[in-house]
Amino acid sequence: MGADLPGTVDPSAPRGGASPLPSPRTVHVIAITDRRRMVPPDLLASGAWPAIAAAFGAAVERAVAGCPAGSVVVQVREKDLDGGPLLALVRAAQPFAPVLVNDRLDVALAAGAWGVHLPERGLPIDDARAHAPSLVLGVSRHAPGAVPADLVQLGPIWPTPSKPGATPLGEAALAAPHGRAVLVAVGGVDSPERATAAAAAGADAVAVIRAAWAGASLASLVAAVDAGRARR
Repeated sequence: MGADLPGTVDPSAPRGGASPLPSPRTVHVIAITDRRRMVPPDLLASGAWPAIAAAFGAAVERAVAGCPAGSVVVQVREKDLDGGPLLALVRAAQPFAPVLVNDRLDVALAAGAWGVHLPERGLPIDDARAHAPSLVLGVSRHAPGAVPADLVQLGPIWPTPSKPGATPLGEAALAAPHGRAVLVAVGGVDSPERATAAAAAGADAVAVIRAAWAGASLASLVAAVDAGRARR
């Protein structure tokens, strides 16, 4: 893997967070948000966005507790929200972790986020890079292959409730060439054992949803990725 990535932010320049922003190569876990798992249902139903955002941020704080700086990135993925509420959630997460904003380049720029994550049918990478050269660019892919992004989420690797009709790619897909991007295994990574297996097979990091918002720290998943990397 190459040492430098196009468009990678300067990790010494804080922007919208309490800690210096990391290089993509320090990332072990991407915690993909689901506010329905992070915020009490009665609070969500109230529509009180300042309180909702505070609870959302508290869930992020719990998830990253005890994790090494730069090892966990939060991907704010709340597809149904308009820009204002989405921006509030991004800003609530930023004091605790670097933030990737799912799909919404405008919100990522408004928040001064760490990066933006582009769905497979989202904004073309070259266009995003032209409009936001300082942002880390993540992309989703459902088949192995090289793309000019900083992070590539490849999956689903294992069966997952979030994509019930998708055929799992299996661990072997993580060994396929993927260029210089950081390779992130996604889909069915629901335990430290799966995280270790993914990293041993070739992933640089893992992305999780359910495992991120059970109320416990992600430190065990960070350690599991390290253990898998050591097996290569």
